[in-house]
Amino acid sequence: MIIYKGWGFIALLIPLCAILLGIYFFGTNGNSSLEVFLYSLLASAPVVFMVGIWMNRKSHHDMWFIRVQYWGIIWAVIALVFLGLKAMNII
Repeated sequence: MIIYKGWGFIALLIPLCAILLGIYFFGTNGNSSLEVFLYSLLASAPVVFMVGIWMNRKSHHDMWFIRVQYWGIIWAVIALVFLGLKAMNII
């Protein structure tokens, strides 16, 4: 169950769309690699952050009680951690 307030679900919708676009343009035969997934997530992070700042100027929008712009930072940290683990051949 997704708990959101206002347009908070957009914090999940933007990365999902970015991942689907990454698979469409950079995937092979409709399949995705971990790198395509993580780079798409990383590319969506600044978009989520900027949209969150823009939306939260007038009213409060959040998902799971976290404001939308902070989800951009969360997505970036997750993507960078997993890209670092992938570079060190841990995953």
